[in-house]
Amino acid sequence: MPPMNRYRLAVFTTFALLLLAGALSGYWLWARQALDGGIAKWRAEQAARGYDIAYQGPEFAGFPFALSVTFREPRVVTPQGLTWQGPPVSGEAKLWAPFTIDLRYPGLHRLSLPAELARELTGEPDGTPEPKQVDVAAEEASGRVVLRRDGKVESAAVDLGVLQVSGAAIETITLQRLSARLGPLREGARQAGGEALDEVDLVGEALFVELPPGRGGLLGDAVARLSFDSTLIGGIPPGKPEEALPAWRDGGGRWRFHHLVALWGPLDLRAEGRLGLDEALRPAGLFEAELKGANKIIRRLIDSGKIKPEAALAAQIAVAAMGQTDGETGETVLAAPISLRQGLLYLGPIPLFPVAPVL
Repeated sequence: MPPMNRYRLAVFTTFALLLLAGALSGYWLWARQALDGGIAKWRAEQAARGYDIAYQGPEFAGFPFALSVTFREPRVVTPQGLTWQGPPVSGEAKLWAPFTIDLRYPGLHRLSLPAELARELTGEPDGTPEPKQVDVAAEEASGRVVLRRDGKVESAAVDLGVLQVSGAAIETITLQRLSARLGPLREGARQAGGEALDEVDLVGEALFVELPPGRGGLLGDAVARLSFDSTLIGGIPPGKPEEALPAWRDGGGRWRFHHLVALWGPLDLRAEGRLGLDEALRPAGLFEAELKGANKIIRRLIDSGKIKPEAALAAQIAVAAMGQTDGETGETVLAAPISLRQGLLYLGPIPLFPVAPVL
């Protein structure tokens, strides 16, 4: 190649590289500003709802090929006074998707309940109860948040591993895995009055939970799996639970479960159905369920004295009449509705035990 051609090629290559570097720098700065603006809008929206969100940062890094962000000393106070403080939260977003943030936050997470809220949630008598503090130590903690351009959260997910929950007022609980996913938020079908309620998907799973000795009641202290795939219909308004939950109920709020799984001691439950709140804020709803272990559970109810003999006999007859034998395991598989109404839980037509209000 002649010297002049080599010179022109070198000049062209240098110019192209400079142009690419400038474009990449400009795009990185745009992505940073877009993400920074989205975070600021989200924080302002939460403040308008009564949340106090504080942190040092955000600190941006990763130029030029990545966009990372760090929040130090994060702290959130809910309108009810519940406070969360956690370890530094680090996130990373792809340049081509700056509103999708992958997060990491392993370490100690501390929850603090003010005395008044602690009394409301625990049912302690009036007086001067002590504030409650719960520590959650997570060896693994990751998640993902997807923001819209207006700062609203499109969806969020958390995944926590090797957890220990402890505190001065509670006994230690350990979990192998806890995960949850929220979103996206969307407009649902219109109600009879013409108003459409918001809908948001809510998925959760807890694996290998070890409860304090004796705290698992009839089912035992080891929970193999609790999981659900559901849709929450109707937004729960901000405010105190005793005001927000009745407002959600009266506005047509309900919780629809597409899949519900519980593997807990003798219980092997698969169900789908719906749940709401009655006038006394007791869970009320109907589930179509497939249940294994019913006879063992009834026997435990009898032995503990939690069920009257006539109710136990009726439940055993119902299980025998409605159940079918699993050819592989020999267990009785019961396909029957489970309903919660008027403060009682029913298996088919048989009342089993009372259901307490959520507050």
